[in-house]
Amino acid sequence: MFTRIQKRKRKSTSLQSCSTKKRAELINDGKEGLNNKALNLVGVCDGEVRPDEFKQGDEESDLVGIPMPIPGHSDHQGSVTFVLEEASLTLAYIGKRYQILSSDEHADYLRKKKLNPYDYRPDIVHEALLQIMDSRLRMAGRLSAVYIKTNGGALIKVEPFAQIPRTLASFRNMMAELLQKLCIKAKGKGIKLLRLVDNPVTKHLPFNSYKIGLSFSSEKAVQLRDYIKGIRSNSDVVFVVGAMAHGKIKCDYIEDLVSVSPHHLSSGICLRRISTALERMWSIL
Repeated sequence: MFTRIQKRKRKSTSLQSCSTKKRAELINDGKEGLNNKALNLVGVCDGEVRPDEFKQGDEESDLVGIPMPIPGHSDHQGSVTFVLEEASLTLAYIGKRYQILSSDEHADYLRKKKLNPYDYRPDIVHEALLQIMDSRLRMAGRLSAVYIKTNGGALIKVEPFAQIPRTLASFRNMMAELLQKLCIKAKGKGIKLLRLVDNPVTKHLPFNSYKIGLSFSSEKAVQLRDYIKGIRSNSDVVFVVGAMAHGKIKCDYIEDLVSVSPHHLSSGICLRRISTALERMWSIL
């Protein structure tokens, strides 16, 4: 006699957005509130994303069991946090849906609106995130978090265990959903992978961390691997890098502003140099 065995359907590990009942979490004036500037997500076409579009709901309780960096690293060991400033993530209503504007995808639209295509380069922050998430720093559990400050004023936190889409189109779709629904979760697990947080970024950075900005315009030229030797190996360090096509970072919270090359380097190359230098200092293989 034969018995029928039913195969269990595997749970998907894909991303899902936050429930609409949770969207009020970041627009209340309380501890998780976003200011009006951060919520003005720049709809330059037919419509805008406004705070009053989000429904009110109960506050979400803190999640437990969130994956943290790889065990074995004691608290006194150093970590790194990256801040990507002026990221081009502009949300516009085009073709009956919200999209992240791109100089390649929306060239005709930008020309019609007389907008500078160099100001709409989401590929820069995409490349920067991939560079960070593919680094041995993250794999070794030394990455604390990544914060993205958009050119519209919104502040996004990316957890070190988040998976970033490899293609630019998928990344743009994910970020468009994030800016509308305020967070992206791991499907079936309820773990927030990306979410909007309140400004300023300094309230989220590790206490007593050393904050370093990178800019081509800085008069202080350094060899990065030699420069970080002056930082204690068990210190928490923050690197601030611009994620725009041109210009320089404007932030008043950094403690040092350095240049790592006499040439203009992309944010991805700068982040690769930072990762390599820190991996050597922390003996990460």
